Amino acid sequence: MLKKNVIRSSWCLLVLALGACTIFKQPAAPTETGSSNAGTAATTADNPYGAPPYTPPTDTPPAYTPNAGATATGYVGNYSPVDINAATHTVQRGDTVYNISKRYQITQDNLRAWNNLADNNIRLGQVLRVKPAGYVAPAGSKNITTTVTTPVSTANVTTTTSTTTTTTPSSSTTVSTSKTVSTGGVRSVSGIEWQRPTAGNILQSFGGSSKGIDYGGNAGQPIMAAASGKVVYAGNGLRGYGNLIIVQHNQTYLTAYGNNQSIMVKEGQQVKRGQQIATMGSTDAKRTQLHFELRENGQPQDPSRYIPM
Repeated sequence: MLKKNVIRSSWCLLVLALGACTIFKQPAAPTETGSSNAGTAATTADNPYGAPPYTPPTDTPPAYTPNAGATATGYVGNYSPVDINAATHTVQRGDTVYNISKRYQITQDNLRAWNNLADNNIRLGQVLRVKPAGYVAPAGSKNITTTVTTPVSTANVTTTTSTTTTTTPSSSTTVSTSKTVSTGGVRSVSGIEWQRPTAGNILQSFGGSSKGIDYGGNAGQPIMAAASGKVVYAGNGLRGYGNLIIVQHNQTYLTAYGNNQSIMVKEGQQVKRGQQIATMGSTDAKRTQLHFELRENGQPQDPSRYIPM
């Protein structure tokens, strides 16, 4: 009897345990309908440009190209002859502090200091001092000349022999005895007697881009001083002029003789009108010629107003 009661109690405890498990059973997790784009959404959150990787647009603007009609203009410096004994210089097209100081044989620092220039900016028409304050141009050497004229058969050519008897002492003055030749008539203008610097035809007259006269002739042909004066330059340092001679006649006038084959005088030498100073050539020129300039206070003048043509 006791055994049966134990068996019944065991069955009751089993039933109660199973019932408790049913009562306290945890409900299943709810199921949500998802989307296969979950990975895409994550990618979209990390990539602000969209799901596919960002690609820059292919139609980028073209590179800048300068206007085909624009042309660059080359700078041309002014290296024309000047009167190195002048006190002032008027700025012309192509002038710079560098080439002005080069032609007047002064330093750039002096040029800026004498004109209160803070930099290298200068303007057309500006008058610059090329000598220090208080400068007085040299009067030049005075020559007492005895001239003996010998008639010759050619009417237009007169040969004279001149000997310098008295000169003002100067370390740079060369005293010479030479023959002078007239290449035509003589004209007196501004107190100076002028003559043609050489024989031959005029290839290029004064005007436009030409600052003087080009005379044609043969290589080696004599080149004479157009008027008496002092050689202030003899060399080939000015581009376009070749072998160049500059003769200063007074404080106002000078003449320049370019493209020579050879130079027969030296700087500082006194020359007389009609004295041979060079031979005709083609240095820095496309043809055999004499490029002749006449300048008044540094400004080019038409030589035909002074020299017999």
